[in-house]
Amino acid sequence: MGSDANGDRIDLTTLYRAPITVCAERGSGRYHATLAAWDRLVLDVQDGDHAAHPEIGELISIGVPDESGWDTGEVRVVAQRGSHGLVTTAPELRVAQRRASHRVRLLLHVDVSEVDGEPPGWIAGETVDVSADGFAAQVPPIGIVGGDTIGVRLTLPDGQVVAGQAEVVSGAPLVRARWTTLPERARDAIAEAVSNAEHATAS
Repeated sequence: MGSDANGDRIDLTTLYRAPITVCAERGSGRYHATLAAWDRLVLDVQDGDHAAHPEIGELISIGVPDESGWDTGEVRVVAQRGSHGLVTTAPELRVAQRRASHRVRLLLHVDVSEVDGEPPGWIAGETVDVSADGFAAQVPPIGIVGGDTIGVRLTLPDGQVVAGQAEVVSGAPLVRARWTTLPERARDAIAEAVSNAEHATAS
């Protein structure tokens, strides 16, 4: 069992076969748990070309979609399994606080940059949930921390790219941010994409 931010118990066996995003120092990858027990996780990669490649002993971040939005935790790699599989310690999952603005799970390409960077450099990532007020995204660890202002270019499902600035609530590898500068037309386009995604999931 793990526990959330409110002390509620989380049954780790519910992670069995769940899609899990792994972020390590050398990259990120998508996995699923073939064993989820009180003392360990066994993770098999979904795509060998997109494995995280952590070292044994490395502390890595994991993210798991959940009805509240997203659960995150940290685990330590204790062994390799085959070419890309991992055996890790069991996580203490933290349930992401439910946002006032409704977010839905939506995997979109996103580029972020540190506004004060000299010169500014764009880093590619992928969102895990999106709303008209903000988003969470997996990005490589590039030193983004809570309180930073970042530039954002978000590619919507129809190919439209919306751009603005956002304040980071929590830093990489799972960046949570809320928009601070965003044209109203762009905000409406994001809200429409979120609504479409929600309707597609319900149908």
